[in-house]
Amino acid sequence: MKTDRNPRKEVARFVLAGTIVNATDFSIYYLLFHFLPFSISKGISFTCAGIVGYLLMKYWTFKYSRASYAEAGRYALVNFSALGINVLTNQSILNLYPGNVWVALIIATIVTGIFTFVCFKWWVFKVRSQVIKE
Repeated sequence: MKTDRNPRKEVARFVLAGTIVNATDFSIYYLLFHFLPFSISKGISFTCAGIVGYLLMKYWTFKYSRASYAEAGRYALVNFSALGINVLTNQSILNLYPGNVWVALIIATIVTGIFTFVCFKWWVFKVRSQVIKE
């Protein structure tokens, strides 16, 4: 089975997919917080963005078509770990440079992006050899 696993294309698709995922998160959050509490709005927007991200990463970024509950679990684990890394990185930068919110946001996004790309490519959507029974 031939797959289009060109690393440059994967990185480009990952960046574009990440942009779409973030836009999904931000837009749903923005729409909902006018009607719901902030935490509920953020929980819904994060969940929706996670679903969009899973579908984009699986089928478009990494061209991975095998169905697997374990894969979905690995994706969720990486996503929640990335959330923690993002928050910790953001807070660490703000502790070092108080008031530099945009610098903290950009650095946290880059660190989180590198972490998720590596985990998605080599753990979540890793191409595993298939055993052919004759």
